[in-house]
Amino acid sequence: MAKADKRTPDQQKQGETLRKEGSKWLARVEAAGKLEKQWMDDAEKAVKAYTGETKSDDLSTSATLGNTYDFNILFANVETIVPAIINSPPAPDIRRRFADEDPAAKDVAELIERAIRKQVDDSKLQVELEGEAQDGFLAGRGIIRLRFKSDIVKDETSNAELAKASDEQDDGKPAEETTDDYGSAAQPGAAPGERLANECIEFEAVSWRDYRHGPAKRWKDRPWDAFRFVVQREDEGSVFDAGLISIQTDDQEKKARGEGDSDLCGWEIWDKGSRKVIFIDDNGVVLKKVDDPLGLTDFFPIPAPVQPIELTGRLMPVNPFSIYSRLADELDLTTKRIGVITRHMKVKGWYSGDAGDIANMLAADDTEFVPIGNADIWAANGGLSGAVAFWPVEKFILVLRELYSAREQTKQAIYEITGISDIVRGASQASETATAQNIKTQWGSLRIQKMQRMMERCARDIFVMMAEIIPAKFSHETLQQMTGVQIIPTQQDLTPVQPPPAPPPGAQVPPEQQQQLQQATQVAQQAEQQRQAKLAKLESIQQLLTQRLAMVYRIDVESDSTVKADLTRQKAETAEFMQAAGAYWAAVGPLIQQGEMSKEVAIEIFAANSRLFNLGKSVEDVLEKMVTDAKAQAGQPPQPSAEQQKAQADAKAREADQAAKVADAKSRQDAAAQDMQFKREQHDMTMAEKRLDLQSKRQAARIDQNQVLLANGIVPPPDPEQIDGQAVLKEMAAQRDMFGQALAALIQVLSQPKQIVRDAQGRAVTAIPMQPPQSGAQANGYNQ
Repeated sequence: MAKADKRTPDQQKQGETLRKEGSKWLARVEAAGKLEKQWMDDAEKAVKAYTGETKSDDLSTSATLGNTYDFNILFANVETIVPAIINSPPAPDIRRRFADEDPAAKDVAELIERAIRKQVDDSKLQVELEGEAQDGFLAGRGIIRLRFKSDIVKDETSNAELAKASDEQDDGKPAEETTDDYGSAAQPGAAPGERLANECIEFEAVSWRDYRHGPAKRWKDRPWDAFRFVVQREDEGSVFDAGLISIQTDDQEKKARGEGDSDLCGWEIWDKGSRKVIFIDDNGVVLKKVDDPLGLTDFFPIPAPVQPIELTGRLMPVNPFSIYSRLADELDLTTKRIGVITRHMKVKGWYSGDAGDIANMLAADDTEFVPIGNADIWAANGGLSGAVAFWPVEKFILVLRELYSAREQTKQAIYEITGISDIVRGASQASETATAQNIKTQWGSLRIQKMQRMMERCARDIFVMMAEIIPAKFSHETLQQMTGVQIIPTQQDLTPVQPPPAPPPGAQVPPEQQQQLQQATQVAQQAEQQRQAKLAKLESIQQLLTQRLAMVYRIDVESDSTVKADLTRQKAETAEFMQAAGAYWAAVGPLIQQGEMSKEVAIEIFAANSRLFNLGKSVEDVLEKMVTDAKAQAGQPPQPSAEQQKAQADAKAREADQAAKVADAKSRQDAAAQDMQFKREQHDMTMAEKRLDLQSKRQAARIDQNQVLLANGIVPPPDPEQIDGQAVLKEMAAQRDMFGQALAALIQVLSQPKQIVRDAQGRAVTAIPMQPPQSGAQANGYNQ
């Protein structure tokens, strides 16, 4: 009876084409598995040995070795190596490749770094990296995958938008769809009025059993990757494309798929050639096709896998346990023999069958004494040593001693192969010196450091992928809320700053109000310029977020951020750096002061040597700022030293003191000259008064003489010294005026304001007369 099939011929043809495509991909995945079958078998053995899942009671043959280990050296090695190479979350270090003055680029670097840090903390990247490291050192390959997820949030929708959406549905346009984890679990798309929110990046350590890859000699050249998936059967319709599945199956197959109880298993194939993700079940049915979901440059959602042992030109790894599995078997066999011999080491022996007293003695407990009959006879026949024979335990002791020695030698051989030194495992000998232990730490941990750098490389590749996903998939609202860096301008930023209104034409504005108006206009112009500069910066940030950031920024992992350094070693390294820095500046400081070495060169040398120490990102940023500031100051004239500034101040003080002394001497000289002139004029006036008095007395005497002569009838002779009274009065008045003017000038000099001159210690030295204000200057009550 023919199978029921309600599909149209075109659908059947499309279905056959898809089934052939699915079968082709399954064949490729199976071929990739066969190519790495030897490694996978070794990895399975290593996992069973690590977990001890397989048990066997037959320990008589070597065929049972490796099924269960009494001395599980593999478990000890893996549990030692994994915490030594990854024990803290990696910290991103996003920097511009060139330290140009670009505030927008600096803000974008800070934004991406903060966003990555938040995803690392929220998604527990450290836990997944530890799982990847465990798979790498147990099976030989560790894989970690990135997934992008988001939520759909409903917004208020206008009536116009609802009508438009209804028209589009009436026209038969399919509804949009979004994915929450690269298309592997699709949900109905965001309808009108809906938007994506709560975007995040999740990390997943993929088991080495669930990964296949296409043939290539280098990881970047592989054509495809495949990941195993398991989905509940009842979720098939909501997770995958039901229409695509329907055209590939007839009615009977549809019924069987719907009634099946088993989970839906298959492969998620990332085809780099077509940049599509194809989901295929184990029967070859193509469940879904998704276009490039992440938009990464390398397309694949994983960085290069962590493989501790790999060969150039071959991607198939080597199982680390297979390198020393024979030594592990030898170690386990030695341990089993030690156990067998230890179980047979018992205190036992034999004695004569009729010696009942000996039986009682052998059955006695500790510190219990049993009486023996016929003690004389026993003593005569050699005592108890002659009557009892013991099991030869000393032979077993010799064998155990050799077995323990052989086991230690086997362990040392395994440690040499794996690179685990005794100092890394925390074991040491008391007789070893500190120098010997330091040498072991330095050289014994070289391979551990190589493994640490391998994990840092993986973390760096993850950060590069995140730096591509975050700007492309995260909304600006989410980034701004997540990082605190402004990306979207606010309404205030979009509103222009208006200047104050101008007065109406012809209005009389007081000068004070006009000055205030000009100041307000200048403030408004400055605010508008700042607003436009801020908008230009935000536009530059949004533009940078659309570019490939790996071309503009250097994305790296902070040194030793994946491994917590030993506190004692970190303190010792810090103390060594501080001591070296102090000695360096003590030697270079005098050279800089003397001008024999420039400050720029000294700081550059100091920064170069400081990079040899693990000081952390914050100290490195400070050193870079020191170098930048020193280069900026190199082109400026040198600033005088403190001694030079003090010498200049002292010279100025001496000049001021000398000038004050000269001015004081001149003032004293002027005052002495004026005083001498005043005294001279006073003397002239006194002499004039005396002359006038003498002339008056002479004239009075002549008058008396003339009266006597006239009384006797004699005509007196004419007076040769006749005094003109008016002339004398005028002369005396002129002299009094000159004296008043001299006195007024002296009073003005003495009452003129003076400036106090002080020395370098602030003590008053002298006073200098201040020049009076020039005529025509407006006096305001203060010295001009």
